[in-house]
Amino acid sequence: MEPGVPGSSPGGGTILRSQKRATDVLRSLGSRGLRSTPRASDGKPLDNAAPEHDTLKSAHARYAAYTAAACGFSFRSLDGADGYLFEVRDGARRATFAAGAGTPYALNDARAASIARDKAFCAEVLRQAGVAVLRGEMFFVTKRWSDMRSPGREPEDALAYAARARYPLFCKPLSASNGLHAEVVESAEAFADYMTRVAREHFAILVQPYVRAPEHRVFVLEGRALFSYRKSLPAVRGDGRSTLDALIDALPHDNEAPAPVFLARDEHGRRVELKDVPAMGAVITLEGPANRSAGGGAPVLADGARPDLADTAIAAARVVGLKLAAVDLFEMADGPTVIEVNSNPMIATLQDHGRWDLIAEIWRANFAAALR
Repeated sequence: MEPGVPGSSPGGGTILRSQKRATDVLRSLGSRGLRSTPRASDGKPLDNAAPEHDTLKSAHARYAAYTAAACGFSFRSLDGADGYLFEVRDGARRATFAAGAGTPYALNDARAASIARDKAFCAEVLRQAGVAVLRGEMFFVTKRWSDMRSPGREPEDALAYAARARYPLFCKPLSASNGLHAEVVESAEAFADYMTRVAREHFAILVQPYVRAPEHRVFVLEGRALFSYRKSLPAVRGDGRSTLDALIDALPHDNEAPAPVFLARDEHGRRVELKDVPAMGAVITLEGPANRSAGGGAPVLADGARPDLADTAIAAARVVGLKLAAVDLFEMADGPTVIEVNSNPMIATLQDHGRWDLIAEIWRANFAAALR
């Protein structure tokens, strides 16, 4: 799901058609494509040859439009300037894609994507197959539909679990994305508050131990590790005047989304409270979700992945049945451990690093799956 997008807003149609033959463009791209601004055979950047794709609000649509231009296909938004519904043609064949609240990845079938979307189901599938996965407990946070399930995982059971749990815990909704409501919880009282807040939007949560370990993402495409990066936690720098709360509030974020809840530490590992005023230049690391949408980063992006990370990520995607997946892993003492498997990942990190060649490789494979 694209960050901050509740659904689609259909409007008119916007046509974007490549003016160059696919052979002309792909000859300039080579087998892997360019690592910087893509160029057409006349030497002009494709962004300039087809500027309309930069104005679409849907990132998926922008990437699809760019790749369509590189392949000599036609692209048409069926959702006006937003682009959350769009069409690609290679001549006689046509494929329609939905982004926003939907998934545009034709490479993944609905069965596999449904398993991946439910974090508890996905973890159980991996565990049954012998893939190392972070342990956790699933609980419902609402009594709705309780007549359709066995007892033992109801809200009262979650509170009983919280009363005897070892803290901190890491909690997240079963089906949320972009790190929304993924929080470090430090007490039974905080857990009860978390349940109340999450129940307004979700029906169940996954409760896991809080792990402090290097976190990696491996992007798997058709059975191979295409690229990977180690995630960096968000951080703020003190100015000697502002409270930590104010510094966090100043970070870029979606105003409509709930604010991430972090556990803050200084360079020496000491806790920093929201009301504290960090000294000038002090770097405060914000432990919690490391997602890009929560302020996390990826300083270095690598082609492929380290062999142990690649093996685990490829196995996880294969077991779930995904041809395209972003697999998040902790680097634990006894080897890589899967945190979760994403069947509908955003790839804006590639744009951050100028890797339009990898964006095009992903979308060419997706076109091949859809144009049948």
